[in-house]
Parts: sequence; C-alpha cells; structure tokens
Amino acid sequence: MEDTVIADLMDDGMYHDTLYIRGITGITYQTPPQLGNSTLLYFGTDSNGFQNPFALFRVSNTSITTPVETFASLNDSTIEIDSAKFILTFNEDSITTGMIFDLFYFPEGGDSIFSESESNYLNITENDLNPKYVGSSRLSQRESDSLETTSFPTLSFNVAEILDSFSDTSSENRNLTVMIKPKIELLDVYSFKSSESGFTYAPQMLVFSHDTVFVDSTGDSIVVDTISNTFISTNDLSIIIPPIYNDENPSMISLSRGMAYKAIIQIPDLDSISIPQQATITQAQLSFFYANDTSQSNFYLQIHPITDSVSITELEGLLLDDPLATEPSLIAVNLSNNGRISLNIREYLQLHHFGYIQNQGLKMEVANTVSPFNTYSFFISNLDSLAPKLIIQYVAP
Repeated sequence: MEDTVIADLMDDGMYHDTLYIRGITGITYQTPPQLGNSTLLYFGTDSNGFQNPFALFRVSNTSITTPVETFASLNDSTIEIDSAKFILTFNEDSITTGMIFDLFYFPEGGDSIFSESESNYLNITENDLNPKYVGSSRLSQRESDSLETTSFPTLSFNVAEILDSFSDTSSENRNLTVMIKPKIELLDVYSFKSSESGFTYAPQMLVFSHDTVFVDSTGDSIVVDTISNTFISTNDLSIIIPPIYNDENPSMISLSRGMAYKAIIQIPDLDSISIPQQATITQAQLSFFYANDTSQSNFYLQIHPITDSVSITELEGLLLDDPLATEPSLIAVNLSNNGRISLNIREYLQLHHFGYIQNQGLKMEVANTVSPFNTYSFFISNLDSLAPKLIIQYVAP
C-alpha cells in the first residue's frame, strides 16, 4: 500500500498545480494464451471459435491425508490396492448433458510433460505427447446428504492400472501426469475446477488400500483396515486454441486472456513535462474508455512499467514469447466501472521524475476476467472525448 503524501498547502512556500496530458498512444500485440493460474479448466468450442481440446494434470507425489503416503510407499509388498480414482469436479451444481470424457497417461513421457506457466497450443499437441488410453467416465451427480450444501457433478476415472507406473521410481520415464479430453467434440464450453480452486474441489487421485491385518486374541475374527489417501493435482492446464482474428482498428486497442492480446501504452514527452525538480506528485490518474457493454463488466486491468526499449516491428504477428521486460507491478489492478477505468500511476511517475525509471512505456493486460474468452477494446484515438488521458497533480516548494 502506498504511503500518503502529506503537504501543507496553506504554506506560502508551497503551491499546487494540475497537468492534463493527452496524445497517449497504444498498440495491441499477441502471444499464445497461457492460463495455468486460472481457477477453472475448459473443454469444448465456444461460439467465437475458441477450442479447448484437452487438459493436463500433474499429481503431487505426496498425499494430503494422514497417514502421509507417497506413490512409492504404496508399492510396498504388504500393501494391497483396493481401488484408485481420479476425480474432476464440474463448475456448475447441475448437469446439462451426460458428457463422456477419456483419461490418458504417459508411460514413455519422461518427467517433464508440460509446464503450467509456459505450455500452450503452439508448443504442445496431443500427438506430441503419445498418450495411452486408461478409461472413460460420464459426468454424474450424486444426491447431497443432509450435511452438504452443494454436491457438484464429477468425473470419476478408474486409474488403478497406472499406479505401478506412478510408483516406479527406477523408471526414467516416470511422471505423475494424466490428460483428460472429451470423447466426442463438445459444441459448447464447459468448465471444471482446477487446483487453484482449493483442496476441496481440486483435481485429485483417491487411492484406497489396506496394509494391516489384525487378528483378535481368540483368533476367531479378522479385521482389515482400509486406508484412503488423496493426491491432489499441483499443476493443471487446459490448452486453449484461439480463433484467427486480426484487429486492424487503429482507434482501438484490444485485450484478452484467451486471445492473449496485450498492449503497449506510450505517454508522450514525460521527460519534458514542466514539473519542478523538487515536486511531489500527489495524484496521477491514467484513464481509458471502453464501450459500456454489460458483457464487458467485472474485469480488471493492470499495467507494468517496461524496462527495455522495444520496436513496433518486434511486436508484429503472433509472437512465440512475450518480448517485453517489465518491472514488478508498481500499479494497482483496477476494476472496470461503467465504461471507464482509471489507474493510479503516481508511484511510477514519481520514480520517473526522480530518474529511477525511464519512460519505455507501459504494458497493459486484463486479469481475473469472468471468462477468458472475452475481448475488451479500449478507445485510443485522440480525435474525441473518449481518448485516454492522464491527470497529474503535484505540490512543490
């Protein structure tokens, strides 16, 4: 949280001034979508052409339940596996259709099938992975008991046959990764809860086993204890293939998580703004305007200072990686509000004014949107009242 700037404006030696800056420009650029930190996983094709063909899950090697087990410890000769299920939880509380999904694993995949932060549709495909089919599951829902408020539908795959592969620590190909995909093409998008949704609904493998036989003192009865171990997904990612779309409108910039649209914002002549050297910037609001459409409500916008110069030609076409180096965000994420969004960039401008940061531009992107498939367009033209503007207030001796 920023420290409050305190100034005695009644002091004859201090004065307050306000500057209005226009001429702010911006361009859109595109990288592959990477939604590994999303709370939801997606399958199917939406009306705009986004495809979500499969999702990948890396399971933790250590259970979250007690007694704590690893997959290797379950391979002990005294332990007998009763059953093993991989559970994926639907994001809605009711079923709209009896969808069937397939689960696969990777017996020859090695220990690095995917990266939650780097894998995308350009560097990983289903055929590249050489998956092996394990089984299918139909989305189903059990009745809630009296203690439950909501019982979400789930997919439940029988995965007992892959436990040997998961527990074989001597194998160079050992990995703890599975893939799930719809059995047939889905003509709508359906969402499931990811590991970021919390332990309760995270994708997880449930293993039931027994390893201890108790015989009572008379020898007349045998009691077998069944133990349940839960191994949750620690990394998961749905692969998203965006539609082909070219935004050629020079008066707008577009931002989207699913399309991976980002933008560079340039504030002109910061080095020549007539702010006294000893001035303290008390407020700096950078405002953008967008079409006040209810479908574009409840999104967040964040901005990062760019640290190195970049040419426009470096940002043309679909980029394999984001070329922009940025500072850790100095600027708070702001919620949209009735067609306008304002960002407080006071700290950024103060650091620039004192010479700690160069004016290489600002990287802008949307975050925490209700749906990753929405595109948000902002006016960038300087021809009307909807152009972006910066208002700076400062005090100086």
